[in-house]
Amino acid sequence: MANLERIYTIPLGDAYLRARGVRAKRAIAFIRAFAARHMKAATVRISEGVNSLVFRDGMKKPPRRIKVRIVKGEDGLARVWLIGEEERLKQEAEKRKKEQEERQKQKEKAAQEAAKPPQESAAEKPPEQKPKSG
Repeated sequence: MANLERIYTIPLGDAYLRARGVRAKRAIAFIRAFAARHMKAATVRISEGVNSLVFRDGMKKPPRRIKVRIVKGEDGLARVWLIGEEERLKQEAEKRKKEQEERQKQKEKAAQEAAKPPQESAAEKPPEQKPKSG
């Protein structure tokens, strides 16, 4: 069974029927139940981007609807992502990896420079004195 991927707009308006202090938590519960029901998944994982979007305006004011991409793997695990979030995370990880490699190269270069014996340049050498003839 291959990965199943779908895009949904999840209505979260029913979260506003709850007390103000629990609306965002209730919205997360709606997202989890929606994904489990529509993807027939045993477990659901909600990404950090979806969570931060729901809690962006605080616990009292979650969004009325949210557009997500749900991917169900072969293991029966459904992952809920914002549209384009997974690709953005991969690009950021690649960028961080390249920066880390550059820093490592610079450290190695600096270590090689420090390991070399210091060479005296012509400007630093004292001038040779000629013997006095007398």
